[in-house]
Amino acid sequence: MKVEIIIRQFMVILMVIAIFFISACSEKDNIAHFSSKEETLEHFVQNENIKGNIDLITTTNDESLLVIQSSGNIYFVGELVEDKEGYYAKRISDNVEMTIGASWELNTMNKNEYTIFFEKNKEDANYIHFSNGEYDISLVEGHTISENTLALTSAIKEVETVKD
Repeated sequence: MKVEIIIRQFMVILMVIAIFFISACSEKDNIAHFSSKEETLEHFVQNENIKGNIDLITTTNDESLLVIQSSGNIYFVGELVEDKEGYYAKRISDNVEMTIGASWELNTMNKNEYTIFFEKNKEDANYIHFSNGEYDISLVEGHTISENTLALTSAIKEVETVKD
């Protein structure tokens, strides 16, 4: 009797693991890969219907984050990734509608944590000008909002405007 229960529990665990692997593999297969950054960004702009500017921030962890003005005052963050199959871009935040500024936390594909800040007319060494001239942006290491951290370490290595 005990052996039957153990076998049933083992079978249930195996089925859960199999479903997990099937769903993980199918999600990975839906990613469109391209041979160049430019081709990837063109597809991403069309797919996400981006009307505004895009700045590419290379982080201190050598990740490529796309800070995007989707349209008007709607912004979001994506990530440009290179793997063995080529390049792909993926959204890593929801849309945020801004009037005077905003901040939110991000997780990259490699599970690195950042917080991004958008402010108007911010005169601070940790802030860079967004290419549309409307906001200044800071990207810092960690989830500083939920962790209520005062010590902020800039995560920006370099910035490039890829669409204006």
